[in-house]
Amino acid sequence: MQCLEVETDVEKSDSRNPISLKFMDVADLPVKQLGKLECRPVLPDAQVCQIPAEVFSDRMGYVAVQMSQLLKQATLLGFTPTAAAEVPLSQLRTLAEFPGYLSRGLLRREATEPAATVGQFRQTAFNQTAVNLRKWFDEVFESGWQTVEAILGTNQKNLILVRQRTQDQANVKRAKLIDLGMEVGEQPVVLLIAITRENEETVSILVQLRPVSGPTYLPSQIKLIMLSGSSEALQETQSRNQDNYIQLKRFQCQAGDSFSIQVALDEISVTEDFVV
Repeated sequence: MQCLEVETDVEKSDSRNPISLKFMDVADLPVKQLGKLECRPVLPDAQVCQIPAEVFSDRMGYVAVQMSQLLKQATLLGFTPTAAAEVPLSQLRTLAEFPGYLSRGLLRREATEPAATVGQFRQTAFNQTAVNLRKWFDEVFESGWQTVEAILGTNQKNLILVRQRTQDQANVKRAKLIDLGMEVGEQPVVLLIAITRENEETVSILVQLRPVSGPTYLPSQIKLIMLSGSSEALQETQSRNQDNYIQLKRFQCQAGDSFSIQVALDEISVTEDFVV
């Protein structure tokens, strides 16, 4: 936090209170204007970050801190915006995404500074570098893009809508967690991209938005929008009550084409840029 020039208030932490520590397994760090960040210790040989149920609420996020065997050094492994009893270390979001995560929290709470807009939405770039989809065919993936199974599990119901549309040769599927804020109880959603190589120049693309395993439905009125390279809205779909997924119409791009996918809820949006 010091490196990011983000103010904290360590003295107000419950973890500094001997009485609180007698009754609670807590390692909180109050962050000014945002809330509490939970810093969970991870032993050197652990494969998961354990989060006690007592800190499932009233937290803006959870950072995994791996301790050395002699407890003299610590390494920040990554973070997760939502709690679970055990979070696999392989599913943590990277520290490179953390500054943007904090910025979105500030925008959502204060909205005191001007920001770029597309239509009526305040826009925050989720990834400053465009995702090169053509490299996916060579198994080169940008940070944060995981296998669909790694995020949603192997439940066939989670995957069938993507698989039904990508039975052609040379197809690749990837998923990424998207969060639109840090309010207590708000869950991230999953952006899924399935691409198929039609020929040397043409790539077919399917874009889908799903809830993370746990919540059954997407938030009502969440939007999935395709933007051109000049920020013109080309496609848009919006969830209704009890929608367990939404998706854009399948589209094709030529080599060198660029576009963006935006996920928006109320006045907050997250945008991913892509190039083919």
